[in-house]
Amino acid sequence: MVRPARIALIAAVVMGLTTSAPSAVAATCTAAHIAAGTCSVNGGTSDGGVDLWGDATTDGTSGGGAADGPDECPVVVNGQCVGTSPPKDGTGPTSISDLESFRPRTPTQFGEPAGWSVRRIPANFWSTAYTHTVSGELLGNPADVRFTPVLFRRYFGDGERRTSALKGASWRELGQAPWTRTATSHVYDTVGRYRVRLLVWYSAEYRF
Repeated sequence: MVRPARIALIAAVVMGLTTSAPSAVAATCTAAHIAAGTCSVNGGTSDGGVDLWGDATTDGTSGGGAADGPDECPVVVNGQCVGTSPPKDGTGPTSISDLESFRPRTPTQFGEPAGWSVRRIPANFWSTAYTHTVSGELLGNPADVRFTPVLFRRYFGDGERRTSALKGASWRELGQAPWTRTATSHVYDTVGRYRVRLLVWYSAEYRF
């Protein structure tokens, strides 16, 4: 009699991240809402994602505003004034800071046969993790972070784990017959219920 092992795949996938050098980051930048200013942008990892932060400074020389001119906000981000209004004589620098967080899409993992396996027969696992870009806005300008999966670690629930750079694929996609071994398959020797967890590491590149 064939007795199956029951397999549950954890929906929530934990992420690990490393940040590489930016693919294209401007040392200085200007925008319509920043009058003759400069900005610096940096990035780093946070809890399950990447944070970008920037600082911008206007020099206050917008063309010699009159002393009795309007007291206008020199820097507007998302429709709100985020800088200190300059003196009415048009002099004096204004500084702002901004922070934006980017999170990779949570990959989904699959197993076949779906939700079960036969003892001592390979069960196959794979993930949908892929390279993708998450877009946002920093200091009123477009900012992008590109996430690339680089490492996969599966905990099979029976004390075994495997780490590799392969996300895996279905038997059909691999051109293999069902129940055959793959680079991401696992064999359960004991009948029971198992939870398979997936940990994915991403590298991250940002562009501003």
